[in-house]
Amino acid sequence: MNSRPAADPGARERLLQAGLVLARERGLKALTVRAVAAEAGANLGSFVHHFGTRDAFVAELIERWYAPMFGQLQDLARRPGDPLPALREALLEFVAWVARHRDFLALLLADAAAGEPAVRRFVATIEQRHPAVLLGLIVQAQAAGRLRRAEPLHQLMFLLASLALPVLVTRLMGAREIAPAAFVERLTPLAVAPERIAERLDWALRGLAPDPER
Repeated sequence: MNSRPAADPGARERLLQAGLVLARERGLKALTVRAVAAEAGANLGSFVHHFGTRDAFVAELIERWYAPMFGQLQDLARRPGDPLPALREALLEFVAWVARHRDFLALLLADAAAGEPAVRRFVATIEQRHPAVLLGLIVQAQAAGRLRRAEPLHQLMFLLASLALPVLVTRLMGAREIAPAAFVERLTPLAVAPERIAERLDWALRGLAPDPER
């Protein structure tokens, strides 16, 4: 008779869900195997069985969090037709994601600065991720005559500075108390509200429209 305990088929998913909960509270650098296992109601052996090491677990956790948004951007980039609406929708999708996850993104950046290996590896590959998709859409929109000809990376920097940067800056101002609370309270809805993000995007795209005199 086999006396070994039955495998827990749901442990892997519970561990990942628990990791995301704890990471959003504390950041990834503060994540411990024992805390994740306790939160998931799993034992340490189950953690090792499914992930091997803490570093491998953190790497998978980051990909799990990031993949849905990245997949949506890739789907938009593959959509046939006019690339400008696809670019607009992709930017709105990305900045809405930044707004939803701005607290966790701030923790992620702090973890990267503190040397968390899996986070640093993720950041090192970021150029080939969503920026590459957005740059591809900008290149297509320029080729279709829907955006003015200019360095695509410079245009992307302009767009993200208009859209995503206010989301992160207002979060930082509030968290670090480097501006009066009343002022941050006035700025934050302007930075993060979907209709305000869309308004800034429309202003920016009008500014990047081809010069009719050329």
